[in-house]
Amino acid sequence: MNQWTDHPLFKQAVSFAQSSQAEIDRVIKELPAFAAGVARHVPFAEDAIAAYHAALDPAVPSAQRLIIWGPLLYFVLPLDAIPDLIPALGFVDDGAAIGAMIVAVGGVITPEHRAKAREMLGLPQAQV
Repeated sequence: MNQWTDHPLFKQAVSFAQSSQAEIDRVIKELPAFAAGVARHVPFAEDAIAAYHAALDPAVPSAQRLIIWGPLLYFVLPLDAIPDLIPALGFVDDGAAIGAMIVAVGGVITPEHRAKAREMLGLPQAQV
């Protein structure tokens, strides 16, 4: 493996980036409740939820919104490369997919998206 783009987790995240409308609808339906539970306890939760709000924002270009949906779908799926129930390791693959997505489209995630994420997660708003 010469490049990080050759890594199987990156390739899996890219395949999820080609999500169907039904899969996108699943994320829209499931992510808020997921955020209220499990996602609150993972270190990349705020990034994932901010990306979710960016994907719902019509001001964000559609190409970037499509890139966001794949890793979010992977995040809410109960079965993935490393089962989420494994302590300390369960969200490593999810974090890798979210991290790759943030590197690719992080510039479209605005402070407003982050504020909505903090609100959804029940976190205090960041001080400006």
